Amino acid sequence: MSREITSQARLRADMQAFRAGFTSLFLATVSADGVPEASAVPMVMGDAGEFYIYVSALSRHTSNLESNPQAGVLLIQEEQSAANAFARERLSYQCRAAGIPRDSPRFSDIMGAFGERFGTIMQTLQNLADFRLICLTPASGTYVRGFAQAWRLSGPGLDDLQHLNPARDG
Repeated sequence: MSREITSQARLRADMQAFRAGFTSLFLATVSADGVPEASAVPMVMGDAGEFYIYVSALSRHTSNLESNPQAGVLLIQEEQSAANAFARERLSYQCRAAGIPRDSPRFSDIMGAFGERFGTIMQTLQNLADFRLICLTPASGTYVRGFAQAWRLSGPGLDDLQHLNPARDG
């Protein structure tokens, strides 16, 4: 196996391990009037790399997603554990949002995953009529591990990593 393939495999494994450590995400949405909104939302991850959020229709981010399905997702290292605030490890994604109907088998499966992750509060939230299950499917992304360590994510499953400085090896 070549050094580049080994390096890419290690980088992918590091990125997946980093991503697996999150139970919430930062969500960026835009209203129908073009007003940006940032929020933090609990989530579960799907098997194909998608994010599921369960959010109230009373929240601005939910109405924003209903009028404009484009969203940004950010997973970022805690400030306390970072050696330098400018070089925090992070993953950012550009996503497309789609609602999951309550009567679909997928809704039940994903709500089961929410229950496993967040406990009995989900029994209460699942019965609230204003809550919506939304799938955020990443179309592209960026993985940053620190200074001069940034990769563009592309390809099937966003599994292709291309260093943002083409002169540098991955």
